[in-house]
Amino acid sequence: MKHTSLVLLTAIITLVIILGCAPKTGRKTETVKTKPIIAISILPHSYFLERIGGDSIQSLVLVGPGQSPHTYEPSPKQMEDLSKASAWIYSNTDFEVNLKPKIASLYPSLLLIDGTDGVQFRQIEAHHHEDEAETDDPTEEHHEMERDLHTWLGRENAKIFSRHVRDTLIKVLPEHRDLYESRYEELIKEIDRVFNELDQDLAPLKGTKVFVFHPSFGYFFDEFGIQQEAIETGGKEPSAKTLAQIIEAATAEQVKVIFVQAQFPTTAAKTVADSLGAQVVPLDPLAKDWMSNIKLMGESLKKAIK
Repeated sequence: MKHTSLVLLTAIITLVIILGCAPKTGRKTETVKTKPIIAISILPHSYFLERIGGDSIQSLVLVGPGQSPHTYEPSPKQMEDLSKASAWIYSNTDFEVNLKPKIASLYPSLLLIDGTDGVQFRQIEAHHHEDEAETDDPTEEHHEMERDLHTWLGRENAKIFSRHVRDTLIKVLPEHRDLYESRYEELIKEIDRVFNELDQDLAPLKGTKVFVFHPSFGYFFDEFGIQQEAIETGGKEPSAKTLAQIIEAATAEQVKVIFVQAQFPTTAAKTVADSLGAQVVPLDPLAKDWMSNIKLMGESLKKAIK
């Protein structure tokens, strides 16, 4: 009996020693480092962020597919998401200019980065057509110039924005500096290669006037000496009188195609096209895959304007 008790006691002591020496798993879990959130305003700019940042970051895009920056307002969910972001790289469009003071006040620790710092803004004509009933001269038209804020489709502008993305990511995650530098250099080379190819392909179109509904494509067209003529400005459909003037001008130019985009109504563009027997061809300046879209726009121009 004593022998049995001694054996049992020895077994218990041995078990206690083994358990005491075993690694402690407990209920504690390792802390998982969350990826920093970088906010971007429009889908095309998210392309540069994802090309350089890859899976080291989370991207937050404010203006979603099918939405227009001209009418955008952030949702409560997006405001909540912005509170968790490390940086917001903006591009100085109207909604961003209006939103920035509020964001700066609410989230003082959020890095606010002007992605257009260094851009040479082109000028765009703002038309303000007077109502015939309110003016002695119904043909009176006031021309004012303003900055063209559709910066992202130009070669140099894309490279400038990419540089700001790289610099921002290095601030947020300095341990990945070499990776971001390498990806940035690769992206710049690809941008130049694509535009150099388009320079050759679109050279015959130099001096051509292209009619569009909304003047989103000026920086892209400028690369190839193509002139943009907008049917509207300020996101509004033209009046009947203005529409007649546009049809007259388009007839004189022997316009064969009018480019439209999904974010705006196409009624006026179709009216002009029907009057001319022209095509209505969709282009999307806000497509997410910026590089593929640049190639697609070049190909669409080449096919439509022969």
